[in-house]
Amino acid sequence: MTDQIALAALRGEFTTRGGFNGSFLARMAGGPDLRGTVVPMKGGTGIRITSGDAGGILAAAGIFGNARGGDFELQLTPLGPRGQYRGQAKATTLRVRNAPLLAELLSAVSVVGLLEQLNGEGLLFAEADADFRLTPAGVEVRRGAAVGPSMGVSMAGTYDSRRRVFNLQGVISPIYLLNGIGQIFSRRGEGLFGFNYEITGTPEGARISVNPLSILTPGMFREIFRRPVPRLEAQP
Repeated sequence: MTDQIALAALRGEFTTRGGFNGSFLARMAGGPDLRGTVVPMKGGTGIRITSGDAGGILAAAGIFGNARGGDFELQLTPLGPRGQYRGQAKATTLRVRNAPLLAELLSAVSVVGLLEQLNGEGLLFAEADADFRLTPAGVEVRRGAAVGPSMGVSMAGTYDSRRRVFNLQGVISPIYLLNGIGQIFSRRGEGLFGFNYEITGTPEGARISVNPLSILTPGMFREIFRRPVPRLEAQP
């Protein structure tokens, strides 16, 4: 599928009548089984993938290796230029455990109870979803959110796969079960009160910054702390 992501033991039925389409079963190389369909669309071939192991899919794809379980669905719609797709991904009942980057972010906002959960049985997210653009240069996350009873997280930004550099921003909202009423006035995954954060750098050398004053700003006014969402530079 890409230089880093491959399918193994693929078997399916395909036809070129009316354009390339069909369905298949496969295994993510080094990961779980999945089901997929391909359909002809304007600009190329659309792809839909589902799996009963969201955590395994994310780990095998090299995106995130600290999630377990959950159902997964991915849809890719071709945008026309070669290798460019609009993507929509969704996972449900996902548990995250021992994630160093998330642990550092929780430490930065001094949420001790959640940090203990993360290092213990893990944090449960009832639902996580993302709207993104996939290109040969990397991924642009237009909108991403994960929500659970303990916390909500929103995210937007880029991951440059050529340089392995990310540039992300969002809001982390503790006690989302109660705080989430603020979603009426803010974005999905953001509570009435939350901390604006930024993460930049590489997976091995991430830099995390948190604006402590943002907790004093209700969701409807939080945009004043948010910079424009970064975009990926075009491939040379």
